[in-house]
Amino acid sequence: MNKVMVRSFVTLLVMLQIASAQDYKMRMSSISAMANNVTYSEGWWDAGIHLVGSLGLPVITKSSGAGIGLASGFWVVTQGFYLEPPIVEQFVIMDPQLQVGQGVNVMAKFSDFNGILNASIFVNVGGTDTTLTFPMVRGDSTFTAFIPDSLVKIENFIASVGVLDSLYYVALSDYISAPVLFDEDEPTSRVDDSAYPTGLPIEKWRLVSFPGELDNGAISSKGLNTKHVFYSRDWDNNTWGVPDTLYLGEAYWFKHQYGKKIDFTPGAGTSLPLESFDMELFPGWNFVGNPFFFTVPISLDQGDLTGPYTYGIGEKSGWSEVVTEMQPWGGYLINNNTDTLQVIELMPTAVEVADNSGLNRVPAGPPPRMAINAWRLRISADSEHYFDHNNYIGRDFRSTEGLDRGDLYEPPMIDGHLAVGLSPEADGDYYHTTDIRSINEVNGVWDLRVVSQEKDGPVDIQIHAVDEPPENIVVALVDLQKKAAYRDIMETGIRIAEKATVGYDLKMVIGESEFVENEIQRILDGMPMEYALGYNYPNPFNANTRLDYSLPVRSHVSVRLYNMLGQEVAVLVNEEQSYGNRYVVWNGLNKQG
Repeated sequence: MNKVMVRSFVTLLVMLQIASAQDYKMRMSSISAMANNVTYSEGWWDAGIHLVGSLGLPVITKSSGAGIGLASGFWVVTQGFYLEPPIVEQFVIMDPQLQVGQGVNVMAKFSDFNGILNASIFVNVGGTDTTLTFPMVRGDSTFTAFIPDSLVKIENFIASVGVLDSLYYVALSDYISAPVLFDEDEPTSRVDDSAYPTGLPIEKWRLVSFPGELDNGAISSKGLNTKHVFYSRDWDNNTWGVPDTLYLGEAYWFKHQYGKKIDFTPGAGTSLPLESFDMELFPGWNFVGNPFFFTVPISLDQGDLTGPYTYGIGEKSGWSEVVTEMQPWGGYLINNNTDTLQVIELMPTAVEVADNSGLNRVPAGPPPRMAINAWRLRISADSEHYFDHNNYIGRDFRSTEGLDRGDLYEPPMIDGHLAVGLSPEADGDYYHTTDIRSINEVNGVWDLRVVSQEKDGPVDIQIHAVDEPPENIVVALVDLQKKAAYRDIMETGIRIAEKATVGYDLKMVIGESEFVENEIQRILDGMPMEYALGYNYPNPFNANTRLDYSLPVRSHVSVRLYNMLGQEVAVLVNEEQSYGNRYVVWNGLNKQG
């Protein structure tokens, strides 16, 4: 036997031994292949191909009518290595401290069975939608890239890395961000994205805040002297005071007398990394500000948390409607309707950014739950110099018919203003800015009063649908001063020509058509037609005597008693009163008792 035959025989034995040891069972149908087309003809079985190996479960199990695929065992293990995408093991900012206007170095490490083809970084400047891409440079064991100094701005930035392997599998990292230092001349409130892009108006109260962490915690002396004032709210004592320190994320009342619009340059500090910012909200009203140097979105459920509202539009002063974004340098008001501290996360970007712990944060503020019969209307009032846009009536699944936590008091004011007051309990007190009731009722009457602390000309009232009432619900308004009903108030609004310094009373009648018509008639029928003063009774020689009078509209009422010499004896009434039939009792005593 020659050597060739020996080698062949040994090889055959080895193959037979391997086949026996692996316990392969092979049955084949007739398969032919040409180019990219594959055909087959059925054999005497229909079990297809069944390979069983000692390495584990069947590695190939397919019927004769299907393609051959790998299920497990050695083949799928090796194939799995190639199918796995790259892994981003590390992506960091290399510079220990970042400064506005100075470029930034970043580094990444990857692992991949197939070999890395290339990698790039993706950079977004805060407040922009544009993503800029820069290639990474391959080193011995890492990849590096440089973020140009033109992108390192006071708005800060986020960056991520993408990597591609030789089989074109892709992996993306989390976004990262870091604090960025800025010099004293860098921040200014006179920018396009500011709440005050043209400066703060003269002699107008405005809510302001300061983005970034200031080094000295106070405004610098850039052009400001004694002709301005800051105020913050002392909630414990319910008073206004001058703050000692300006805190991140808080808002302050500000007013100046410099003869022209001014802007803020608060000095050096640090721009926050573009991670979620925890904003603490104490029970009641909170004055808050945007800590970032660009506009950020905010969405509250208008249940436990209501707002935010801002103050002032252009040259006019007053509370806005609910806003859905917070601009830098502006101040906002949010009400926490619960009895405990609430924390919301203000998200500066639409993507999740990895914080220092490696955890991703998610935004707070789920959308409000809707229910049958739920609706909400916003009532706005505008005069020449003032406005009030944050008054709401409606029905909600979280509210009751009586006074509850959804009925908010008017926000704290610091100066003269125009206001629409609501009276949830119809008790003559108009101190609320919302009157939200239960969805278990359909019909109702809401009491409103428009009042201004200054004579500011006509007042325009408009009704806006935030959440439309059901189709069977009619919305009407009764003007108690004019004794007129408006059934198309949603389309037309009304104008109050009289000065509102006394208080202008209105009623919103909302519900089913029959209820609305009957209630309007009942209200109008119950109003006196003219001013009237009745006779006193019993006679004045009794211990007490009663004096009746009628008011056709809300008025300032003065009832005084005089003797025969024309001398004032007593003042029985000296106040504003609503329309209706009224009386006062005199006990026979003079002013001295």
